[in-house]
Amino acid sequence: MKRREFLKLGSGGLAAGLCPAVARSNETGAQVRWLGGATLEIEAAGLRILADPCLGEGAEAFVMGDPNEMFDMAKGPAIKPHARLTPFPGLAHARYDLVLLSHAHEDHFDQAAQAWLDRRTPLLAPEHDTAALAGRGFAAQALSHGGVRRFDGPLGRVTVTAVPAVHSLNPQVSAVLGMGNGYLIEVEAGGQHQRIYWAGDSFDAEPVSAALAGLEAPDLFIPHIGAVGGGGSLGQISMTCAQAAEFAARLAPKAVLPVHHSTYALYREGPEGLRASHAATAPDWQLLLPAEGARIAL
Repeated sequence: MKRREFLKLGSGGLAAGLCPAVARSNETGAQVRWLGGATLEIEAAGLRILADPCLGEGAEAFVMGDPNEMFDMAKGPAIKPHARLTPFPGLAHARYDLVLLSHAHEDHFDQAAQAWLDRRTPLLAPEHDTAALAGRGFAAQALSHGGVRRFDGPLGRVTVTAVPAVHSLNPQVSAVLGMGNGYLIEVEAGGQHQRIYWAGDSFDAEPVSAALAGLEAPDLFIPHIGAVGGGGSLGQISMTCAQAAEFAARLAPKAVLPVHHSTYALYREGPEGLRASHAATAPDWQLLLPAEGARIAL
């Protein structure tokens, strides 16, 4: 199977201006809203950031190959619909200043979101996804690992740094899927300096630990769990709860918000194991398990 062929998505600098002005929060502290799956809204420094947008609902929420199935690796999996098990809680805003993509698999940027998103919205993505996204008319720009972008908002500044995201611990499978992005999001506003590390679909592999070495512990760590792929031809391609707990123990964040669980039939594991581990070991970090659509203030 050629690189990333189980995707259905076909394969210039960011605009200096932001989206047209609309009413914005006056809160200087960052706020995060989990919308299910990997999708997040982040409001920081007066800016609105949408991460891994997926808007589809019902039995055919998005269309993609099934990494949980066995298939011929030379041919790739059958493309099929995937169900969303929970109602979509709705977007808080009609427009966003920035979109962040961890990668372009359809459970991270689904067909409904691709149809809805204003093509002029600045979009940061991994290098290997950018050409395909730009070819579809999106204002996509590659942010290579270690690359930094700074965005000035009405209340302060947001700095985004790309961190490697390793989709599989199997090097051959990782090469097929392509290296994704995690993002370190630093917010300077109201005299505060807050740090969010959104890992993307990644394990705590060597490229990740090397990129994070020596950095200050984040205020919020957002791991992708779900144990997707176990038993299928690709093998496990997202973390288990146990792996996420070990990752969190190494990072020593103030709080952990696990995502990429419960929303879709695609996921093989919910957050229960992480809750049990947290209760048993009582680490210093706080475990956040909000309902989909709930808002968290850092």
